Amino acid sequence: MPEEMDSRAPWRLARPRQAARFIGRALTLHCPNCGRGPVLRDWFHLRVRCGNCGVRLERGEHDYFSGSILLSYSIGTLVFAIVLAIMIIVNWPVVPWTALEIVLPAIILLFPIVFFPFSKLLWLSADLIMRPVTAEELEWHRSTDAQFSTERHAPTESVKRRD
Repeated sequence: MPEEMDSRAPWRLARPRQAARFIGRALTLHCPNCGRGPVLRDWFHLRVRCGNCGVRLERGEHDYFSGSILLSYSIGTLVFAIVLAIMIIVNWPVVPWTALEIVLPAIILLFPIVFFPFSKLLWLSADLIMRPVTAEELEWHRSTDAQFSTERHAPTESVKRRD
């Protein structure tokens, strides 16, 4: 088995119903691929692979969840803006600025903690929507206990280096 699995499947968007299923599974903290699990070791750690279907929850890539950080930040910013807008609209013209100075920073600090496993599984579901797991890739996911298997091998001798 190769140490790295580059998906050879072309990008193919899932149908809307399948996409909604992936997202719904992620929002219930189940494996987006099969809908079961377990997928969480604890609130801050995913298992290496789904306990049911065997798909690696980080798809075997070291920086796979960088996108989940962006997703968490974006949704946190959106929640911040919505709470700010609602508080201003509901309380206008006497806006409780002191309360906002306490509530909004608390939201910014607590949201990433509360949303952490959701952001990782939503990122995985977005990946599955665009790049479904093939049978070959699923076999590769089940083949090793390592969390990551993305070591790049040196080019073979048939590849000439240009100087």
